[in-house]
Amino acid sequence: MKRVELPAYFSTLTKGKITLYIKKEYEHRLSANDIDILFNLHKDNDKLKVSYHGRTPCKTLKIGSLDHESFVVREYWHGGLFRKILRDAFWDGLRPLRELSICEAAGKSGIKTSEVIAIVKNRIMGPVYKCRLVSKEITGAIDLMELLLSPAENKLVVRKRQIINETAKAVKEMHDAGIYHADLHLKNILVQSATGGKDNVYIIDLDKSHQYEKINFHKRVKNIMRLDRSVEKMIRSNKDVFNQEFLFPISKTDKLRFLREYIKADNKSEKPLRYYLQSYKTSHNLHKLWWSVGGG
Repeated sequence: MKRVELPAYFSTLTKGKITLYIKKEYEHRLSANDIDILFNLHKDNDKLKVSYHGRTPCKTLKIGSLDHESFVVREYWHGGLFRKILRDAFWDGLRPLRELSICEAAGKSGIKTSEVIAIVKNRIMGPVYKCRLVSKEITGAIDLMELLLSPAENKLVVRKRQIINETAKAVKEMHDAGIYHADLHLKNILVQSATGGKDNVYIIDLDKSHQYEKINFHKRVKNIMRLDRSVEKMIRSNKDVFNQEFLFPISKTDKLRFLREYIKADNKSEKPLRYYLQSYKTSHNLHKLWWSVGGG
């Protein structure tokens, strides 16, 4: 894994127990009042509106000195058992910087993702802190799960195929850049309609992700299978919806199309399609068994 460093084009500002890492471009554009708002994001702020409840809470902030442009504020929370015990308190100060580093590396590699403009660390006591990450809102975008559950969108078969192809390309580019996504699922993939009928695909929430010099075949398959599990979970959770005439789920043909597109551009692929398919089949059968036993 690559060493974590704060990019040179970020400034470090401090105020009491709060540290603000901010892109110098935005530091110079924001008013003193808006800088103060960033410093106080840890407080209950009536300027923030909840935009999404997921693994980590997300809120929307409109910044006045930027013509009320919208930004997403995401809180860092623990997952699993630690979520109930430690909630949003951390002692590893590198976690937000790791995500920033990976987001910046992704952007430089041409991968569409969130533009992080600031990180706010609020030291609670000693090495314990709480943190907020501020990124530019991807306007006009909808997450892939919401898109697939939308009746109007599922009628557009051609568009669905295009989105599958673009998603496969985006995941492939991410892997080629050495980035392994820690939580690759449908809600962390955004689709934005662009001019000319083309769709832009963004991969977001790179928290706890890792960057390597090179990602091997097994890690690639593991990441793809994480995305596949989210598809299967969506279908299992929305059986009644998908049984309606105007909706249809992601089919086996769609999944094959994704895999074909994933390796299509790589004529030096270390493994041909049949290896991906065999790994997919084996992993998928194991998860079906787990769901059957666990009742998930």
